[in-house]
Amino acid sequence: MRALAPWSTVRGRLLMLVIGIEALMLCVMVFNSLRLLHGAMTRQAGWQAEQIAPVLIAALTAPLAQQDFATVQAVIDESRRAGGVKYIAIQDSAGSRVASSGWGSNQALPPPSTSFQLFQGGGGPRYDVRVPIVQTGQPLGTLQFGLDLSQIVAARHLLLLQGGTIAAMEVILSTVILTLLGYWLTRHLASLTRASLEVAQGNLTPAPVWEGHDDVGRLGAAFNTMSRAISERVRELTAAKEALQQRAGELEDLNLTLESRVQEEVVKNREKDNYLTQQEKMASIGQLAAGVAHEINNPMGFITSNLSTLDKYLGRLQDFIAAQEEALRGEGGEAASESLAQARRQLKIDHIFTDGKQLIAESLEGGVRVQHIVQNLKNFSRVDQLQYSLVDLNECLETTISIAWNEIKYVATLTREFAALPLVSCYPQQLNQVFLNLLVNASQAIEHAGEIVVRTWSEGGNVFVSVSDTGTGIAPDVIKRIFEPFFTTKEVGKGTGLGLSISYDIIRKHNGEITVESTPGLGTTFKITLPVGHP
Repeated sequence: MRALAPWSTVRGRLLMLVIGIEALMLCVMVFNSLRLLHGAMTRQAGWQAEQIAPVLIAALTAPLAQQDFATVQAVIDESRRAGGVKYIAIQDSAGSRVASSGWGSNQALPPPSTSFQLFQGGGGPRYDVRVPIVQTGQPLGTLQFGLDLSQIVAARHLLLLQGGTIAAMEVILSTVILTLLGYWLTRHLASLTRASLEVAQGNLTPAPVWEGHDDVGRLGAAFNTMSRAISERVRELTAAKEALQQRAGELEDLNLTLESRVQEEVVKNREKDNYLTQQEKMASIGQLAAGVAHEINNPMGFITSNLSTLDKYLGRLQDFIAAQEEALRGEGGEAASESLAQARRQLKIDHIFTDGKQLIAESLEGGVRVQHIVQNLKNFSRVDQLQYSLVDLNECLETTISIAWNEIKYVATLTREFAALPLVSCYPQQLNQVFLNLLVNASQAIEHAGEIVVRTWSEGGNVFVSVSDTGTGIAPDVIKRIFEPFFTTKEVGKGTGLGLSISYDIIRKHNGEITVESTPGLGTTFKITLPVGHP
């Protein structure tokens, strides 16, 4: 482990912090002492000047008034020898220096001091004072002298020296004490750091660190407890990991088994869906069987009648042809012609030719109708193919209407409101099943006489189909369940309860939507929305 620099350790940072605080406090204390000393020295110099100036003015007033400059010089020399004054200079009222002591005669006098300087440059420290000399209101001259402040400055230097010495000793003593205190506080952190690094490197059972009753000792105890808890937890997690790996293997095997079973169930469900769809389709056809049989029976009835009539006509034609042959072999001439004309009138040969063509046309029309109905039934009832086709939904609706027509025509009038539609990619047989369910439900909802409106339109990349009826409507508590499998409100034998459920699934598989709006007593509207593109 790399050794830390002194300023990077807790002891070093704590020591630098305390020394910095100590130095700051000492600087503040020394500065405050100097400030107080400066104030005291200034007041002392001012007081001393106030004491000296009146005495000198009193001694110099008379000689200066008599212009006895020798006496003036003697007075200032004697006053300067008394001590405390570094120089004395006297100027007359004109500003000329008449006497001086301790100051050069050719040297200009300094300006008076406004304050005492704490730190002065070269030369002895002094305090310059300038006061006027006045007698009975008349100015006689000016007195200027400089107070000697060397004793005050010496006292200041002694104070600074003593204060600095005390501050240095206090810093050194604080450093020693704090160093020892920091070492005592952090003496066990090295072992705690070593143990932490071992845990980080993977050794979850390092040697226990020192424990005690102080903060560091309690930290060591907490670390030992944490180390033991981590070791125990890792053992538990390792065991749990092994158990999870074993369980994962079992789940993987089970997943493979379930996946194969799910695929089997998906295949079975698809077969079941196809079976239910086909069953519902055949049930719908079963419900329509009587009507379809009636639709087929009508053309077949007049086809049979027409064929019977044609059979009679053929017998008459045979008799007429036999009469022609007999007349040709017998009499001949006008008698034969008259005999043939009479036979032609009796057998109604001209009527046979006229009516025969009409009978054949009606029979052909009936055959086409039967063929169309059978083809629609065949297309509708066959098993759904797994290929999409591009179809016109209007044509699908027409095919479905022809299948359900016998169910509709006796109870309602059907109105078509078809708009031009783009081709839709879909399973047409499945959509025919949906349309048939909606048309049959609409006809069964009308009790006596009503109207069914089938409407188509396109908008915004979608094709819409709506089937509306003027039947009894659906109650609000029932309309929520109409798409549930096996739910029906019809009488027994009229419905399986799968029609709307299968229709809902078919529309959803086409990425479409089927909705219903109904008002009890007024009617119901089913709306189908289908995308034009491939589902």
